[in-house]
Amino acid sequence: MSLFKQMAIMLSLFLGIILISVMILNFKSATEFVQNQLYTDAKNTAYSLGLSLSKVADPSDTSSMETMINAIYDSGYYQRIRLVDVEGKEIYTRENDVRVIDVPQWFIQWVPIQNATATSDIMIGWSRFGTLEVSGHTGNAYRQLYSTLIDLSQTFLMIGAVVFGLLYLLLSLSLKSLKRIRDQAKAIIDNEFIIEKKIPFTTEFRSVTVAMNAMVEKVRDIFERENETLRRYHELLYKDAETKLNNRRYLTAKLPDYLQSDASLSSGVYVMVSIDDIDRLKREKGYERYSKLITHLAEEMNAQVGPFHHALIARLNESDFFAALPSCDTSSVVHQIEKLLLNVKTVIEGIDSTVSEYLVIGSAVGTYTEKDTLKSLFSRADHTVTQAKLRGNFLIEIDQEKEDSLILGREEWRNELLQSLNESRMLLAFQSAVEQRAGELSIIHEEIFLRLLDREGTIHSAGYFIPVATSLGLIDTLDRYMVEKVIKHVKEQNTMTPLALNLSGDFVKKYANIQWLRSHLELFSRQSDLKLWFEVSNTTAIHELEAVSTIASMIKMFGYHFGIDHFTIPESGAHYLQAIRPDYVKANSAYLQDMMFDDTTGKSRESFHNVVRSLGISIIAINIEEPQEVEKLKELGIERFQGTYIAPVSLL
Repeated sequence: MSLFKQMAIMLSLFLGIILISVMILNFKSATEFVQNQLYTDAKNTAYSLGLSLSKVADPSDTSSMETMINAIYDSGYYQRIRLVDVEGKEIYTRENDVRVIDVPQWFIQWVPIQNATATSDIMIGWSRFGTLEVSGHTGNAYRQLYSTLIDLSQTFLMIGAVVFGLLYLLLSLSLKSLKRIRDQAKAIIDNEFIIEKKIPFTTEFRSVTVAMNAMVEKVRDIFERENETLRRYHELLYKDAETKLNNRRYLTAKLPDYLQSDASLSSGVYVMVSIDDIDRLKREKGYERYSKLITHLAEEMNAQVGPFHHALIARLNESDFFAALPSCDTSSVVHQIEKLLLNVKTVIEGIDSTVSEYLVIGSAVGTYTEKDTLKSLFSRADHTVTQAKLRGNFLIEIDQEKEDSLILGREEWRNELLQSLNESRMLLAFQSAVEQRAGELSIIHEEIFLRLLDREGTIHSAGYFIPVATSLGLIDTLDRYMVEKVIKHVKEQNTMTPLALNLSGDFVKKYANIQWLRSHLELFSRQSDLKLWFEVSNTTAIHELEAVSTIASMIKMFGYHFGIDHFTIPESGAHYLQAIRPDYVKANSAYLQDMMFDDTTGKSRESFHNVVRSLGISIIAINIEEPQEVEKLKELGIERFQGTYIAPVSLL
């Protein structure tokens, strides 16, 4: 129960008891007053009427006495008037039963009134004639008391409403600062750093607010400091000092995420640009002209191939540049490379026309798929670019190796994918992510992948059709199919192991998809206690930050987990994690070892761990292929793993 409710109930009870006590005392006093007044009126009437009766000259003239008694009795204020002689014999009596119409019976029973009788001796001359007895009418007393009760109740209800209204207002104002402290505490739990600007005037609340602000400042300062350290180290580790492009180390750490069989980036076009005799240029023309050429070539790489979606550009060594362009075809890239070579040729001629006599530049353009490895891809690229340089200067060689998936036309692919959904030939596969702690192995979730069963009975990995589905705008349709099929599987099989579903960028950036997912999760959460895990790629999280933040909040609202797959720190740092607040990140094993282990000193680096730990994020190492990787990562504090060494991908 909230403090506001506790204080409101306590003060309400206190004020209620006071008001009720005062009202009871007032009503009790009014009852006693009416009781006394009833007797007093009867007594006064008995004396005054007795005096009038004493003035009757003839004691036998009872008719005059009856007239006087009737005149008093008919006023309605008396229940009984009785005249008796000295011997106690009744001379005349007027009496009526008590009937009160406008007073409820429960009130009459609840408030007993004792009707006292007043007497007066009647003297005619010097002789005692008799005794007059007068009893007041209790109906009038009940009416008066009931009216008093109604007035008291209305008055105290009005006073109570005013008092409780003021009480609510004062409590709200007093506890408003406490609510801000509560919101600040909740924000800290959600890994948000909020500084409370309004300092309460209440001493205790002021102390708490100042302490909370100091704590938030400290945590935020740790995050900012570690984030900056990590960003600088990332730049030092993965950036080429001369061109500011990514270096070979970054390419070898990041490219496996592109080549993964279940990544939407797993097919596309590669570009390699190579320069021969670069050392001679440096030796004969000087470092400044060499630097000018290399810098311009890097700028051209960014200008010509950088605009392609998810382009990965790197400098492999002093004379070779490489780019991976997902979901592209060679025809759209060759024209850009021609412009690149033409612009570089112009720069070389501007440096010295004699340079072009020995400086040979060639380019290779080809396709890559999920079946490629780093070694095979670099080998093909080296061979193709060598062929280009053997044919002449500033030429492009096309790698003719093609994939079967490119044979089908766009409409044929569209029909094949849609028919596979209608015919349930789109299968679910899974790979377990595990946690190793204290020698015990436990499954934290099973990540779901799509597999395509073609008409010949061959099962293809997602890398075979996901890039094509992305280019056709069908990827969010596949995501909806996956979600529906997973929910159906859970209901039919009563699955107990949590399942993780990877959502595409096309899915999360459409508001209609988010609403569709919300409606399905609302129904699923009422029917099953299984906790689902949802993931998006790191690239999607960076480029669709607002949409990812929205869907992450919605997913966590149902008590499910949200994570980022293929995580790497971008050049801008890890601030986007504060907006998304993921529960976990999945990062390549090689990348984690680069970021968390210093080969020079042999010690672990804490910045990466501190950044994610300050935001309450857990780390899952992926692409684990060797047992040595597990042991090395465990030394760095990583306890969650996923990869072919841990568990292969199997059909669900």
